[in-house]
Amino acid sequence: LYCQKYVIMNLFCEILLTALAVATAYEYECNSPLFDRAQIHATSYMKDREPHQARLYGDKSWTAKDSDAKQYFTFDLGHPMNVSSIVSQGRDNHGEFVLEYSISYGFNDLDYQIYKDHQGNIKMFKGNVNAESIKLNRFEVPIIAQWIRINPTRWQDRISMRLELFGCDYVSDVVHFDGSSLIRQDLQREKIETNRHAVRFRFKTNHADGVIAYSRGTQGDYIAVEMRDNKMHMNIDLGSGIPTSLSVGSLLDDNMWHDVQIFRNRRDISFSVDRVVVKGRVKGDFHRLDLNRAFYIGGVPNKQEGLTVTQNFTGCIENFMLNKTNVIRDLKDVEAAEGALTLNSRFFKNRVIYGCPEPQIVPVTFVKPDSFATLSGYDRSNTLNVSLAFRSYEEKGLIMYHKFASDGFVKLFLESGRIKVQIQTPGNPETVLDDYDDSFNDGKWHQVILTISKNSIILNVDGRPMNTKRLLNMLTGSKYLIGGGLLGEGRGDRGFVGCMRQISIDGIIKLPTNWKPEQYEGTIIMDACQMLDRCNPNPCKHDGICTQTSDQFHCNCEHTGYSGAVCHIPEYPLSCEAYKTSNAGNQRVEIKIDVDGSGPLDPFPVTCMFYPDKSIVTIVRHSNELPTPVEGYEEAGSFQQEISYDADFDQITALMNRSTSCRQHINYACKHSRLFNTPVDPNAPFRPNSWWVSRNNQNMDYWGGALPGSRKCECGILGNCVDPTKWCNCDAGFDSWNEDGGDITEKEHLPVRQLRFGDTGTALDEKEGRYTLGPLECQGDNLFENVVTFRKADATIDLPTFDMGHEGDIYFEFKTTTANAVIIHSTGPTDSIRISINSGKQIQFQYKAGDGYRTVSVQTSNTLNDDNWHSVSVERNRKEAKITLDGALKNEIPEPAGPVRALHLTSQFVVGAATNYRDGYVGCIRALLLNGKLQDLKSYADRGTYGIGQGCVGKCASNPCLNNGTCIEAYDKYECNCRFTAFKGPICADEIGVNLSPSSMIRYDFSGSWRSTLSENIRVGFVTTEPHGFILGLFSNKTKEYMTISVSNSGKLRIVFDFGFERQEFFYGDRTFHRGQYHDVRVQRKNSGATMVVTVDGNEPIEQHYNIKASADAQFNNIEYMYIGRNESMTEGFKGCVSRVQFDDIYPLKLFFQQNRPSYIRSIHSDVPENTCAVEPTTHPPDVVETRPPPIVDEEKVRAAYNETDTAILGGILTLILLALIIMAVLIGRYMSRHKGEYLTQEDKGAELALDPDSAVVHSATGHQVQKKKEWFI
Repeated sequence: LYCQKYVIMNLFCEILLTALAVATAYEYECNSPLFDRAQIHATSYMKDREPHQARLYGDKSWTAKDSDAKQYFTFDLGHPMNVSSIVSQGRDNHGEFVLEYSISYGFNDLDYQIYKDHQGNIKMFKGNVNAESIKLNRFEVPIIAQWIRINPTRWQDRISMRLELFGCDYVSDVVHFDGSSLIRQDLQREKIETNRHAVRFRFKTNHADGVIAYSRGTQGDYIAVEMRDNKMHMNIDLGSGIPTSLSVGSLLDDNMWHDVQIFRNRRDISFSVDRVVVKGRVKGDFHRLDLNRAFYIGGVPNKQEGLTVTQNFTGCIENFMLNKTNVIRDLKDVEAAEGALTLNSRFFKNRVIYGCPEPQIVPVTFVKPDSFATLSGYDRSNTLNVSLAFRSYEEKGLIMYHKFASDGFVKLFLESGRIKVQIQTPGNPETVLDDYDDSFNDGKWHQVILTISKNSIILNVDGRPMNTKRLLNMLTGSKYLIGGGLLGEGRGDRGFVGCMRQISIDGIIKLPTNWKPEQYEGTIIMDACQMLDRCNPNPCKHDGICTQTSDQFHCNCEHTGYSGAVCHIPEYPLSCEAYKTSNAGNQRVEIKIDVDGSGPLDPFPVTCMFYPDKSIVTIVRHSNELPTPVEGYEEAGSFQQEISYDADFDQITALMNRSTSCRQHINYACKHSRLFNTPVDPNAPFRPNSWWVSRNNQNMDYWGGALPGSRKCECGILGNCVDPTKWCNCDAGFDSWNEDGGDITEKEHLPVRQLRFGDTGTALDEKEGRYTLGPLECQGDNLFENVVTFRKADATIDLPTFDMGHEGDIYFEFKTTTANAVIIHSTGPTDSIRISINSGKQIQFQYKAGDGYRTVSVQTSNTLNDDNWHSVSVERNRKEAKITLDGALKNEIPEPAGPVRALHLTSQFVVGAATNYRDGYVGCIRALLLNGKLQDLKSYADRGTYGIGQGCVGKCASNPCLNNGTCIEAYDKYECNCRFTAFKGPICADEIGVNLSPSSMIRYDFSGSWRSTLSENIRVGFVTTEPHGFILGLFSNKTKEYMTISVSNSGKLRIVFDFGFERQEFFYGDRTFHRGQYHDVRVQRKNSGATMVVTVDGNEPIEQHYNIKASADAQFNNIEYMYIGRNESMTEGFKGCVSRVQFDDIYPLKLFFQQNRPSYIRSIHSDVPENTCAVEPTTHPPDVVETRPPPIVDEEKVRAAYNETDTAILGGILTLILLALIIMAVLIGRYMSRHKGEYLTQEDKGAELALDPDSAVVHSATGHQVQKKKEWFI
């Protein structure tokens, strides 16, 4: 909602927005403004911007003096209120506003509870986007509190706010239970029979265990809600005999109010404590809860089914709502009406009192290791007695230290989670007593009593005393250090971090509320146990085990199949195909795969088969693969076999959804036993003796190898059954063994869940059957087949918004030649994520979830833009951000201290460029997974998305570089490297030739790097009109061996060579080569030099084989020179043009005409110019030009925007324009009238337009009369 003061009158704006805020504050009428009735406080403020000036729509605001995360704005509402919503603004006309804030609340100014979201994380409320607009945030569960505290966490420029709370008076119906109390509601009069129910209440307690509510019915239904180990548990059974258990919350025995809500819709159930929600599904087939005995609150009279604790509840319960009924209020009304409740009343209560008396248990929180208290005890006593209860998550901490008046001391402390006593007395060395094997840093309350007297030490922990006898004698001092105090003493004793209560010294209770300021130091919170359970809800994924300290948690991922800070990174490959990419060799391997990666499905075992044709088969096995006899089951389907696979059906379904095809072989061998009882009238009911059951629990009407719905076996489809009148071999009922088998290939029916057989007779007849069910086999993986090519730098695939929140992961594989590009980008109002490749050697993940950017990257010495596939995995969770490249190179950065902010992304999830289409990526991407879910990129290519192609197909796929030029892929373009060709040009098609005269010669000197060959690769192109001439020659002065290619005197192509075994001469057919046509000649040798292959102008090669004596060889030894045009012994050479000269990997003409010509190639006697030999280069047709289509305009939004335009502004603008036009017209008229004048001319009338005097006379209409002329000066 936006309201600008310069558009509408300020008063009207205030009235309108207040009405809107109030109208939407909550469904029920709990929407009164609370600002004016509250006392307002803040941690700091600037002059004339004080907290009481922060009224919504006011001219001023509260502005914190210091803009940091330690600023609080506090409402003291005077008494507990029901707060339903909050509305915020920034500082008017100054661009200062809060973007995000958290809320805490309490019943005094000491103990606050943080408002959390449904996942147990600190809820970050969205603030304003400018200073003038308002932002309304409603509380799904209203806050019941007296103190409301706002903590800005992100802001623009400065922390400035204008605020209003909306709510109403809170009506409380509360009762207290003492551990033996209970309330009973008789349900025999009003039964609960419902598909849906809701239970809501608030409670507070100091006890970790106790029954909250219980009821049951006569048909086995029950619901049980209880506190167990300071957590809230619920067990429910809808009559199936299979209980469903849910647990939520922790540290609930802190004597603070907690909100509980239970909602059930048939079998779906939601269970929440303080807005932290767990959801589940009730087991069994029933969905109705039938309760017809009694409904108990606060306890039960005896042990009941579904309860695991034996204690009744101790504490207070408020506003217990069963559906829409306030049970406590009904109890009061019945009691008021009847005067006294009896066992026959609708309600009965025992030892229950109305109200909530504060217990005499006052906790204290030692927030940091430097916090401690100094308490007094009896001085110079020969006995010591200290008792207290503590809870902590720290492994180490000093609980109590006392220095004796006599020499020595005693210390009670935690070490490695175990509780120990260290003591030193006069005449005795220090001794450490370690009597308990348990760990006590589990966050539960533990009661400790330490008693020391002469020659005796008794340590009692949780009612388990350990008595130590030893020689000791001591006198107590007067001071006891509780929780620390030795950090600065050089002993290195870390202080205690956690909570204590019921502290007693020498039998005297030391209530923290009675401590004087000089008795404690450091950060201590009185009358509250403010510990944060970082392991609830469990932040460790996939059943990782969470442990914690006061400031962080740790996840033990052992045996989970996952790794990482929160057990979120899969350790197993996604599929057999993924395994193959990083493992070579094995034809068969037994592994586990994780088909959804970081998703909720666990890994499961499969067999991977790798075949020579590169096909890969994934096999899921089951427990019944061996042939199994069936005998003695006559009734149809009376034999029943459940198939148990190595994976559950969710895992198998995910595998099949990713696979290209799946199959499962099924076979039934029979003797006298009929399978389907075919043939069957298509209109008659199908009543087979046997069948198989699909994954979806459907009885199937076809056998392996047949078609769904056919009621046939494979032989019935092929028409080759042993009895042509039947549709299955086994339906013939022959005495001999027959079989029906084949593959089931319909993925929607696979795998086989159950087999049912009948007609296998009794022990007295000869009917027999035997079935074999093969494993499930799947081929292909859409993960790697879901690949696209980004062929334009501004092309993108815009996926729906990815809600990364507090935790999320991204996996993909890429293949590119670009060095710098944005691969993935998504933004929100202030947050963003960005994955990019930098300099071809770095993958970077950059994100913003707060005030600044955070970056984690992986650097590699190898290039990533090498046109090979690389995998990238990015994860951000509550502990760290991590990036993994190619499954091996990893890097991570920890999240900063404090609450972890969720990534709030609102834009589309853009793949291929930034959200503004800049810094684009070109190349291929496949296997994109978001939180383990495959994204269908291929569908975007299928629908013709701009710049996106199917598969991984680059520009080089069409082999655009000719003549063996090397294509360098760039995906949006290509380059041809002509280094190893005799050509040049953009596609290696431009000739490099030389026009030779008879005296011209080019010589290539091998300069000592002499060559010896058995298989030359020679190419030369030429054009000439002379019937003779030397084209190309290779010579060795050392061995006198040579080879020449020339045009003979008769115009034929002639090849002469002598490689040491015998001079040979070869003529190419009867063709002549001096007709002025261009010819392309290739000469090669094979078979150890014994066979010459000559190819001319792309025609069929001609082979000439030579017999080589055993004493000789065909090797061309020590080649020293290569000549073009003529050699040095000739006086006259070739006349014409020569190009495409190649000898193996030497291209002499290319070297000759390059800018820095090497010294070993030169022309003799005269320089020669480069020439193309009149050969036109080959060209490719131009690529189709792709342009980004214009953005799609949402006409409805445009129309709405125009409709929302303020008509007053438009009217004002039009009025101003009209007034301006009128004023301009008046001014112009006045100016013109002031400059108007008359004068006489001697020009003829009608000659005004004449070009010269003669024309004026000719065109004169009146002669040389004088007339009065007028001119206008403007």
